[in-house]
Amino acid sequence: MKVIKELQWDMGHRITNHRSQCRNLHGHRYKAEICIEGDLVGIEGISNEGMVIDFGDIKKIAVKHIHNVLDHGFMVWNKDKVLMEYFKKNADQKHIIVSFVPTCENIAAWIFNQLDSHIKDRYKNGLRLHSIKLWETPTSVVICTRNDVKKLTKRL
Repeated sequence: MKVIKELQWDMGHRITNHRSQCRNLHGHRYKAEICIEGDLVGIEGISNEGMVIDFGDIKKIAVKHIHNVLDHGFMVWNKDKVLMEYFKKNADQKHIIVSFVPTCENIAAWIFNQLDSHIKDRYKNGLRLHSIKLWETPTSVVICTRNDVKKLTKRL
């Protein structure tokens, strides 16, 4: 079975070499669906009995490792010389330096990597992160699965 928890935050970025306006500084109201899969917990008498995972547990992990890291920050590609120089001079401005072009696809894979090790199979129900569905705008969305992340691991 799969369970999904949504998370939203505001963040800026730019796609340095893009042909459109995306090469300019801009921001989005991101929304992520964190999809976790596993069997129902069958241990009688415990708090999580009959659940795949408690939604509150997903929220705690996502807020700590995604929302608090990204919200009201600016994601900067470490090869963006202009912005790297700016953030060196303005270190008090919240920024997240990454080793990839901060496209929606790469951000979704980054989020998958940030969360994956924190999803613990405590009840031996096969619990694991299944996918990240990331909206950059209300009409533009990316879905990143474990197989996608495996292909991108060398780049992220």
